[in-house]
Amino acid sequence: MTVPVLSGRSSLRGRGGGEGVRIRDHLANVRTFLAWFRVGLVLLAMGFAVAKFQVIESLPSRYLGVLAAAAGWLVIVIAGVSFIRMRRAIEATEFASSVTWNLGLSVLTAGAGAAILIYLIRS
Repeated sequence: MTVPVLSGRSSLRGRGGGEGVRIRDHLANVRTFLAWFRVGLVLLAMGFAVAKFQVIESLPSRYLGVLAAAAGWLVIVIAGVSFIRMRRAIEATEFASSVTWNLGLSVLTAGAGAAILIYLIRS
């Protein structure tokens, strides 16, 4: 009686499907991080421009610029933390999804958008 020999490496890490799936998951995680990083940089730059160069000539515009810059910084921090957490989740043997970060970021973005809309309507 012969026993079939399996080619390739077997690993207890990851979600299964071989090394290619794990690599693809890591690359997708990096792409997601870079996308959020770009969003944060744009918010930072926009906030800096509005606050420092007084694109809109009023006191609330300065606060709006600081708020946008702070939101950009927060997006970058959350993106970094999320990247590390997802990297660990990819390497773990079991995956447990968490929606807390995504919901928190959505609420933050919706709040900032509402503040901007209210400001634009009143001015």
